[in-house]
Amino acid sequence: MKPLSIVIAGRSGRMGREIESIATEHDLSVVGGVDRSSGSLANWLQAHPKPDAVIDFSLPEATREISSTCAGHGIPLVSGVTGLREIDRQDLERAAKKIPVLYSANMSIGVQMLARALDSLKGAEGFDVTIEETHHRLKKDRPSGTALLLNEELKERTGRAADEIVSLRGGGIVGTHRVFAFSDSESLTFEHNALNRTVFAHGACRAARWVVERGPGFYRLRDILS
Repeated sequence: MKPLSIVIAGRSGRMGREIESIATEHDLSVVGGVDRSSGSLANWLQAHPKPDAVIDFSLPEATREISSTCAGHGIPLVSGVTGLREIDRQDLERAAKKIPVLYSANMSIGVQMLARALDSLKGAEGFDVTIEETHHRLKKDRPSGTALLLNEELKERTGRAADEIVSLRGGGIVGTHRVFAFSDSESLTFEHNALNRTVFAHGACRAARWVVERGPGFYRLRDILS
């Protein structure tokens, strides 16, 4: 595979550093990065050649600038930013009319497999469904973007949302997500554990290679599995 050039938005953050550390394993070349201290993506592009793709793990408030800049320059975008507001998601969808945009609140392929497993709850009458998510003490958004993603998948796949989403915070836990289905006489548990942040970096890099081959549109990580 030919190496693709990528710019990382949020390069100095935990996920930005993870992506940079494993990018070459996916034949990606990190040619630059931006964050709050270095300036905007638009300013970076004024001084550097256009990359093949941008991977964004910055902050929700940077989404409009990054998505509009990518759209204006014709650069495919992969976004894994969590805590997006509806207006931020609309910015991504607006950019997707001009460029391929892949967004996921969780870049783990395993979480996508967990979402697929929720198909088995279709038609499970008499069961109460609860989503539980546990993260490190510094995580700000509650419930997590992954919990909301799983709830959307649950609604799409079974026609019902979770009865409750429970959020726990503590220690240095990277991320644990469970979907419980309880009846009066039995229970089911679907669980995913992220053992480190590298799993999200691999998913984002895989998404970058996939999205550059697509036309304009709004994509999800599950589309890679399809």
